[in-house]
Amino acid sequence: MNEVLYENEHKAVLNRIIDSILDGIPLKKAVAAEGIHLRTFNRWLSGDREASLDYVRAQELLADVLVDDALEIVDTEPDAQKARNQADMRKWIASKRNTKRYGDRIDMNVTQTLDIGTTLQEARARLLRPVRDQLGVSEPQVIDLPSRIVQGATDNQSVDRPQPGDAPDIFS
Repeated sequence: MNEVLYENEHKAVLNRIIDSILDGIPLKKAVAAEGIHLRTFNRWLSGDREASLDYVRAQELLADVLVDDALEIVDTEPDAQKARNQADMRKWIASKRNTKRYGDRIDMNVTQTLDIGTTLQEARARLLRPVRDQLGVSEPQVIDLPSRIVQGATDNQSVDRPQPGDAPDIFS
């Protein structure tokens, strides 16, 4: 029974720390306010999957808060250099806490799966369709071809050209 109470107390402390982080309190201060060491917080967090996921989500949400803060600073701070420095620091922290949304790198990984069996079956179905289904011709035209095709010169203007093997006429 004591173990369950002890575990519930840990969960309550973890949840309070995560709530403090969502309020914008730095992790070090939130942990100190609960009277535990950062090392203890990390150990409890690694032992509780649900709290770990909540902590990661809190970090991602805090990135959104930091970006909002940066925008507010830029809009209200009269000193342009100070506003730029404060906003840049918040943007940098946001890029580390939520890299998918605010990171500098573009993720080019494709996570789509493809069922090759279905794809092959669809390709075969396209190849095996009758030709009459592929052509949208409403009035077909019949072309009569001669039974025997005669080989010969097709260019009437070039008939008098020398044939290969003839000596070139350099005096004409």
